[in-house]
Amino acid sequence: MFKNFILNFDLSNNYIKNHLKHLYFDILNFKLLNNFNNLSSFWFINIDSLISSFLLAILFLFTIKYFICNLKYNKLPNKTQIFFELIIIFILNNVKTIFGKIDKYVFCLAFTVFTWILSMNLLSIIPIDIIPCILKYFLGINHFNIVASSDINITTSMSFCVLIYIFLYKIYNNGFLNLIKKFIFYPFNNKFLIFFNILLETVNIFSKFLSLSLRLFGNMYSGEIIFILLFFIIPWWIQWLLIFPWFLLHIFISFLQSFIFMILTLIYIS
Repeated sequence: MFKNFILNFDLSNNYIKNHLKHLYFDILNFKLLNNFNNLSSFWFINIDSLISSFLLAILFLFTIKYFICNLKYNKLPNKTQIFFELIIIFILNNVKTIFGKIDKYVFCLAFTVFTWILSMNLLSIIPIDIIPCILKYFLGINHFNIVASSDINITTSMSFCVLIYIFLYKIYNNGFLNLIKKFIFYPFNNKFLIFFNILLETVNIFSKFLSLSLRLFGNMYSGEIIFILLFFIIPWWIQWLLIFPWFLLHIFISFLQSFIFMILTLIYIS
């Protein structure tokens, strides 16, 4: 029995490693690589995460454009209009509560962050084997991870872009010199403590960067692992008893992580 448990654990471990790999693109040789061991250098990108996140962004833009172009102010709005209005009102209320006022630039950032991350998170409800099997049959591609938010490179890039946006927004509203003064004279307004101020603010900015990227990555990556473990270890005839509740919980976690990312962004920019 113990031997069978070790064998199942080894098989599940290999299964997890195989299904959580990415489709790599070697920048130096301009080649697609299905195996991490074939990489000749560290100059590679996870092309599957970029493709899925980019396609979702395009779909998001066209959906918003279509909704705005077909918006009709009727006394009885349709279900689509009610759905979008609920999302907009929800984000507006959070912006007004945290930021103190309605700012169009802050609202656009919050709306983009929330909807884009939520759409990436919800892709995790698609069975993990479907897309790789289709691509392997037609294109010979073995690995393709469609959940971009479970890729540390994507979450890190998004966090970096949010921080850059925050700095640009602060410069736009307060000026570059005021931003530098606040950086070197906060929290201690003393010229002899400038070094400690710079050190503390650097740690503060780095902690914000990590809090945005690692929280989203950790939750989505662990969710993918739990789905695989439930599928592989538990017998098929009782899987639905655990998978369905975890499926509902995972949808809630996807929404919650999008909400937390948006809230932290609003807090940092305020």
